[in-house]
Amino acid sequence: MRDYELKIGKGLRDVNDATLRFFQQMGVEHVVMPTSYNTEVRKRGLVPGTDHGPSPDQMLQAWDANELIRIKRKIEDSGLKVEMVHLGRCPRILHGRDDADVELQNVKQSIRAAGKAGIPVVEYNFTPLRGSEGYARTSGRGNAGLRNFDYERVKDLPPLPNVGTHTREQMWDRFEKFLKAVIPVAEEAGVRMSCHPNDPPVEVYRRTAQPVRSLADLKRLIETVDSPSNGITLDTGVTTEMGEDAAETIRYFGSRDRINHCHFRNVRVETPYYKYIEVMHDEGECDMLACMKAFHEVGYSRLIIPDHTPEFTGDTVALQRGWAFAIGYMHALRHAAEKV
Repeated sequence: MRDYELKIGKGLRDVNDATLRFFQQMGVEHVVMPTSYNTEVRKRGLVPGTDHGPSPDQMLQAWDANELIRIKRKIEDSGLKVEMVHLGRCPRILHGRDDADVELQNVKQSIRAAGKAGIPVVEYNFTPLRGSEGYARTSGRGNAGLRNFDYERVKDLPPLPNVGTHTREQMWDRFEKFLKAVIPVAEEAGVRMSCHPNDPPVEVYRRTAQPVRSLADLKRLIETVDSPSNGITLDTGVTTEMGEDAAETIRYFGSRDRINHCHFRNVRVETPYYKYIEVMHDEGECDMLACMKAFHEVGYSRLIIPDHTPEFTGDTVALQRGWAFAIGYMHALRHAAEKV
């Protein structure tokens, strides 16, 4: 196995034996693990639920290293290797609350726990409120279920009382302080942090600024703290939603060793940032083969996961038809890219 082999993986929502066996059969070898020992298979909705913001007492709780190890061992006993885990919402930090420092300590403890458990990457989001109300269901070829986004649905919505209003300047001030506090901890723990861009990448939602919603924002992120532990999740879908060339974006961040994770999906864009449809991997505007070749060129060696799947008629609760199509397509692209 070459050091730069592209790792096609899958994010796990449960550690049910049937789930683990299915993805192993699909040729998946590396996964994103859940943070709870959940064996119940639940359907993932095509359209994400509305983000109502945090409850009054919500705060990110620190991970327990022994529990992470228990979950990781269950997965790896099935023949899959854990490569990443996702950090939960950090509302105290994101909203600039008085007790944000308490939550920041929990983030640091969680990063140390991931390092102790031997999990190399921790992914996170930095947005005060996700614009999920802008999504709706539509249909594609063969009446497959797709989802679209239109900013017109949400652009005039008022702020939520439990969230408030947050300017871009406030969000970036908090973000820079966050990065300067946690990246040294990640370096010491042997962990890479991976920030997912705000999706949908609108400028403002319910009067909350979305601070990581453009290519310039992602560049600013990695420049704030110059470290391989301070990287991004390169989402080919979001990059295309921004109106950017995903393959060139891979070359920019990959040549700097700042891509720590990848969401590999496709979209058709009507208006960059504001209106688009998430489609099958083989029919959108993003050149997926060019992206796979770009990953190969820069020697990328971390995870590439399909992240989303359209809804196939008659699919299982676990959406196995959709994931099988996506993973099979990605395997074919990887083979093609490695032949070049």
